[in-house]
Amino acid sequence: MRAAVRAIEEGGVGAVAVEPLARRLGVTKGSFYWHFKNRGALLEMVLERWEEECTEAVIAAAERLSDPRERLVWVFDEATADEFLVGGHTSEPGIFFSRAFEQELYDAAGDPVVGPVVRRVSERRVDYLEECYRALGFSTEDAHHRGLLAYAAYVGTMRLAREVPGRVPRADDFGAYRRHLISTLVPT
Repeated sequence: MRAAVRAIEEGGVGAVAVEPLARRLGVTKGSFYWHFKNRGALLEMVLERWEEECTEAVIAAAERLSDPRERLVWVFDEATADEFLVGGHTSEPGIFFSRAFEQELYDAAGDPVVGPVVRRVSERRVDYLEECYRALGFSTEDAHHRGLLAYAAYVGTMRLAREVPGRVPRADDFGAYRRHLISTLVPT
């Protein structure tokens, strides 16, 4: 799985192929097939793990906070943490779901295996943001708009960090941008 994650980061979803992964790991193709039925099974397992670690686990952690405003701030902190420009996190040592990995998944949204998962994750994230805004007292429509705007800010910043890196602040300046983003998106 770790090798598949690295392959996606470096070459997109198409880089997940049995022979190159086996070579990269110094194992035979037969060894690969001992662990995974085929390439699709490996890709599905990686996507399932990404969805769990980078969406469901984050939401579950946010839900431990009783105040919806604190939940929103915590989610935005997680989504725009210092590693925002260079990577994400997971609980298992050795697997690191980076923002580059996530961007490659978004770029492969037309793939029949990747697309449904990316759509489900995006819907879940927007739904959760909407839920937080509704809990703050916003109307259903306003909460929907705010949830979309907040998620668009996340995806847009991630995309700009890759496509126009000079436009997205770095280091200390990113901290100021991050604080501004949170203060703009989370009402006091």
